[in-house]
This record gives sequence, C-alpha cells and structure tokens, in this order.
Amino acid sequence: MASGRFAIYLDEEPLGPRALARLTELELRQGDDAIGLLRMRFSLAQGADGTYPLLDAEGIEPGTAISLALAAPGGSDQRVFTGYLAYLRPHFEAIEANAYLDVVAHDPAILLEAEERVASYPDASDADAAAEILARYGIDLQAEATDAQAAEDDQLLIQRGTDWAFLRYLAERNGYTIYFEADPTDGRSKCVFGPPRLDDTPQADLTILRENANLVWIDFQVAHDRPARRVGAAIDTLAKRLVRVDAQSTAPVMGETLFAEQAGQGLARVASVSPVRFLRGAVPRDTALNAHAAGQMAADGQVVEARGELDPGLYRNLLRPHTPVLIKGVGDRLSGTYYVRSVRTLMKEGELSQTFAAVTNALGRTGAEDFGQSAEEEPAA
Repeated sequence: MASGRFAIYLDEEPLGPRALARLTELELRQGDDAIGLLRMRFSLAQGADGTYPLLDAEGIEPGTAISLALAAPGGSDQRVFTGYLAYLRPHFEAIEANAYLDVVAHDPAILLEAEERVASYPDASDADAAAEILARYGIDLQAEATDAQAAEDDQLLIQRGTDWAFLRYLAERNGYTIYFEADPTDGRSKCVFGPPRLDDTPQADLTILRENANLVWIDFQVAHDRPARRVGAAIDTLAKRLVRVDAQSTAPVMGETLFAEQAGQGLARVASVSPVRFLRGAVPRDTALNAHAAGQMAADGQVVEARGELDPGLYRNLLRPHTPVLIKGVGDRLSGTYYVRSVRTLMKEGELSQTFAAVTNALGRTGAEDFGQSAEEEPAA
C-alpha cells in the first residue's frame, strides 16, 4: 500500500508538528444514512513532570471542530471530513510505548442527535421539514422535493425525538438517503437529502485480475429473497375513499435487468409465492402513498452487494461514497455500474487503504458503461 498526504485542522488551525509526529493511525468512515466518523490515534508519551501533553497541556476542548484533508499518491488534496469532537479514549499499558490516545470526531449529525424535541411542521412536505430542521443549525441543505404534504388541519407532521432520527425516518419512507458531505476546498459541510445518485457519472474503474488492477480483493452477495414490490392501502379521510398503491420504482436500472424481478419469478416457479411486502408509514393520500411506495421499492431493489478493498496508490485517487463506480474483471454478469454506499479509509503507519460497500439493482451491463477511465483524469470531488 502507498502513503498518502494529510492535514488535520482543529477549529481551522492546522495541528502542530509535535502532535502530528505522534499520529500513528487515521480511520475515516462515511456512508449513506450514517453518522460520519473520524478516528485519530496518537501515541502517548509521558513528560518529565508525569503529564501527557495531548491530554493535559495541549488538551482538545469540548466542541472543537475537527477537519481532515487527505490525498492519495498522485491525487489532489481535498477536505474529506468536517465534524466535532465526540470522544477521547486514552489507553495505558504497563509497557509505556503501547499507550495511546484515540480522538474521535463525528460529522454535524452529532449536533442533530444531541437534543430530543417535540415539533410540528404544518402544511409541510418531508423536504420542507428537512429544510426547517437544518436551518436551526445554519447548515446548507441539498434536498430533492418530496410529494408527501401534511396539512395542519389534516395529517399534521409531528416529530418526537432527535432531529437526526426524524430526518432518517423521513428519508427512509421516501427511499431517500441522508448524509453530510464536506466541500473539498474549504471543508464546509452540507446535508444531502434525496434519492441515491444512481445516474451520476461513475467514478473511475475498480479493476481486479486485469491490467492496471487496483483492487486487493472483492466479493459479492446476490440476494434472492428481497421483495419485488410493495403493496398498501389507506383511507383518505378528506376524500372519504380507499386509496391503494399502484406505483412502480422510478430508480434507473443499473444493468441489463432488475434482479429482484428475476428472483421473484424463481420463487413463483418453485412455490407460487410472490415476494411482496406491505408499505408502512405512508401518508394516506394518492400522491404521497405512491411516492413512498416507489421510494421503498427503489431501496428494496438494491439486491446485489459488492464489498472490497482498494489500493488508493494504484487507483491514483480516493474512492468516494454516495456516487456510482464502474467495476470490471469479475465476469459478464457482475461487471458494471455500482452505487458506493459506504467507504472506510484507513491510514496506518503511513500506509493508505480503503474498503467499501457498493450495491446495484441489476446484473449484466446496459452497454453504455464507459470503462477505461483513469482516476487521474477525474477532477477533485
């Protein structure tokens, strides 16, 4: 594995060379619907007066903003994380050289998770409620509109719990993802609330068992037991009638054929059963009911999962979450476009590596995949 460049900022001030000299390990975890986490491990050296500089004289204060800039060999420097101090974990052993301090930061979701509240959002869609919540913190929001509308005198949208838990609930019922993303130049965080970006331009190829390979290993899981559709019905109290789900998933097909449908046909041949699940938690209106059903079916359809390890030195860049990527070298059915759901970036004793989880809703290829792109040709995120 190759070495990467990095810089750490505390309240936008670069961490000094004395502290950086003690850094032995960096771990960054980012993914859909999850609180981003940065862990930094420093060796603890006791001073002549019995104190530990990182814990005592140079202690990190509560509320400290922590930011990380990182670059793979051959790649450009970019801010990949901005958050706030969450934990200090000192570890001591009888062998002093084994003592260390873990400094753990969470992304801005830590702010949204701090306080439970009861709040209502009259005449608001789910996206409107998300905007109102993020405005409390002065955090930029990138949101896609939602069709569910809750009127004050009808189906009032009420929150009981933390802002983060409520936003995750709203995202899940629409088939959306929610996460925080740092601006690669200045580190400013924004919250993304919307469907997975399945049709974005894919990142450069992840390759194994071919020329210019950059994967250490990769494995796959193809689920044959996931629901192919959602069914549901509700009483529209205003119109005084029964409304039913008649929507289909609107997510783009990432390969040749939706695999959940193929798996469902197999079950039907064996036992005449249909892989169906009920829709729960939807607003009982035609538009909202079907919007929630379509979102859930899009999420249900991600039945093929890839997990692997990447060498960023061979990739010449960092793999990013929340964006598609092309995978090749694994046969005709498994090669194609995948959506990167989560990435774990680890730098230990100077060596940089990444592990990831990615999903797709189809096997085979569409024929439009632009294989052969190098990460060196990509602009910084």
